[in-house]
Amino acid sequence: MRPLLTACSVEVYKLRRSFVLWGTLLFILFVITLFLGQPDWPSFFERTAFLYASVFGLLGFGLVTSWTFGREYSDRTLKDLLVLPISRGKIAIAKYVAIIFWCFVMMLISFAYALVIGFAIGLPGFSFAIVQHYLFLILIIGALHLLLSAPLALLACISRGYLVPIGFAFTTLMLALVFGPTAIGTYLPWSVPALHLKENGVASFPLAGISYFLVFLIGLAGFIGTVKWLQNREQR
Repeated sequence: MRPLLTACSVEVYKLRRSFVLWGTLLFILFVITLFLGQPDWPSFFERTAFLYASVFGLLGFGLVTSWTFGREYSDRTLKDLLVLPISRGKIAIAKYVAIIFWCFVMMLISFAYALVIGFAIGLPGFSFAIVQHYLFLILIIGALHLLLSAPLALLACISRGYLVPIGFAFTTLMLALVFGPTAIGTYLPWSVPALHLKENGVASFPLAGISYFLVFLIGLAGFIGTVKWLQNREQR
């Protein structure tokens, strides 16, 4: 357990020092600022939640995941990882832990930022019930996107970089935007976070249990695939 905790702390520190993490956060805060023209708090939070259900989740979390795994190849540091006295499976787990930790930190920071600027311009209709509702909603949407980001780590390992997984993340965003409002969206995992947001209102094509199961299945497959890939690298 101690080697795993050490690896987690190292990966958390490495990601904290990356320009990708803070650049992604600054982009999120900038886009949130652009939507200050909403008439009240519910509309502002609804727009923020939608951004997390689409661009922030698929591209933002996808970029962080792709860079975390892909940089080991682009910076040629993978060979250094392979000689460490720790299993490659634990290294993969540590990287996932760092990604999950910092993505949730980004969500909390951006939500707090939305509260600050909302109060600063005097948005009407504030209530603690609304804050609680949208905070939990954004966290749930973020958790769904973290599952969907797992295959990007595998793609980064297979392609030995981060360009392919980033391209894949952009493609899934386009697919979600095109097919999400249709009946296909129920069975398209990358549409589920945005449709989950719609479930709180009126959804033309409601989600089914299989929708969430597919998201979980993709996340599990991506995680296991990444661990196995790195373990195979250790044996070569």
